[in-house]
Amino acid sequence: MSSRRENSAYFALLLIIAIAVPLYTYGFRSSHPSISPEYVIGDFQVRSTSVQITGTGLGGLGVSFKALVYNPNVLGGTLDSANYSVYANGHFVGTGHTSTAYEVSPDSSQTFVFPVSVGWGSTFETIGSYVVGLGSISWKVDGNASIEINGITLFVPFAFTTG
Repeated sequence: MSSRRENSAYFALLLIIAIAVPLYTYGFRSSHPSISPEYVIGDFQVRSTSVQITGTGLGGLGVSFKALVYNPNVLGGTLDSANYSVYANGHFVGTGHTSTAYEVSPDSSQTFVFPVSVGWGSTFETIGSYVVGLGSISWKVDGNASIEINGITLFVPFAFTTG
């Protein structure tokens, strides 16, 4: 009976290693330029993005999307919160929420972090898509943000891609 448990634990460890190593090496840790030079979030522009794994757990992977956002306006703004959905090669992988307040001064840039939990089912689907796509993953994040500009709160849809 105990050898069965040992075999199951050994198999689970090998499975986690088989998933984590390729993801860290090829897919998630690398930075990718945005597909288009800039995307507009209101008057804010996403200039570059990157994706990385932030942790693993029983439910799946923690993934973080970082976006360098430029504010070309003469007024500063604050991203108060955002709700968003994440897609890998067109397949839905999860939703996320950030309530971190990001201050963006006039004519300056700020890095925003969009965390999301990706379940193991979506992780396996993404790995399969990565293999079929010959080492390429195109990520899309879209949602709605609450942005305060000069005391006025705006609810703005946004989208950006990587890969």
